[in-house]
Amino acid sequence: MVLKAVLTIFMIYLTAGAAAGAPDNVTVSVFKNTVAIGERFLYSITVKNAKDVEFPVPDADNLTLVKSTLVTRGLFNKEYTMQYVMRGFVPGEYVLSGYRVKYKAADISKEQDVPPVNVTIHSTLFDNDTLEIADIKGPEEDTGRHNLYFIIAAVLLTAAVAALIYYLVKRRKGKKALPPPPRRAHETAYEALQRLKEKNLDKSGLIKEYFTELSSIVRYYIEDRFKLKAPEMTTEEFLFMVRGSEELSGAHKELLKDFLNRSDMVKFAKYGPSFDEIQGSFISAKKFIDETREFP
Repeated sequence: MVLKAVLTIFMIYLTAGAAAGAPDNVTVSVFKNTVAIGERFLYSITVKNAKDVEFPVPDADNLTLVKSTLVTRGLFNKEYTMQYVMRGFVPGEYVLSGYRVKYKAADISKEQDVPPVNVTIHSTLFDNDTLEIADIKGPEEDTGRHNLYFIIAAVLLTAAVAALIYYLVKRRKGKKALPPPPRRAHETAYEALQRLKEKNLDKSGLIKEYFTELSSIVRYYIEDRFKLKAPEMTTEEFLFMVRGSEELSGAHKELLKDFLNRSDMVKFAKYGPSFDEIQGSFISAKKFIDETREFP
């Protein structure tokens, strides 16, 4: 009796479940509403509280059904989900609609329309808004290799520039500025005579100072030109030394003798030379330098 009561209660429960077993909804879903050309997407139809469910086969222009899988859940209140894997190769907007689901509820055969759902397929070559060609994305492994080549090229270029700078700096340091050629004795003497002339000592009455500076110019010229210590010698000592010199001709020796003796007379004997003697001494000094100067 107890067992019979339990079975009765169980049957009543099943009957109540069947009575309430009319599907409360038929739902659809799309895992991704926007996909690229050729990309697969998942379209699902779910029916609850039914049995003997017959799902439609989606058929839409430019869409292809790849495969379908039935998934069942629940013990008493069954839930059936048909999962369709689909893809398309023509860009555009698609509406999956017009499908009907057949099933049984409380042993009564019924049908119900499947709610519509939208799917967008876009091109990977063009943007629908700008219609500009998209950049081509290269393989990731090539990107790393290109970066490595770029780094190596940059390092080599930097090393080459550094080596060039080092070479130029070393070369500049190695090239020392050449010293100017030494001035020749007659060039220095000519400038000294010009400065003496511009001082106008003879016209100012400074005759002794004039002859002192004039004789010094000639003596320093002889020292620079012939390497003789003329400034340190007296006139007598100097004339004795140059008597046997082969670098001076007899005429030059006589010219030098007259010039130095006249200068000594003015400096030490307080001799007052005439204007012609003063000019003649300057001309004699310049003539001696002109005729004995060094030629290239």
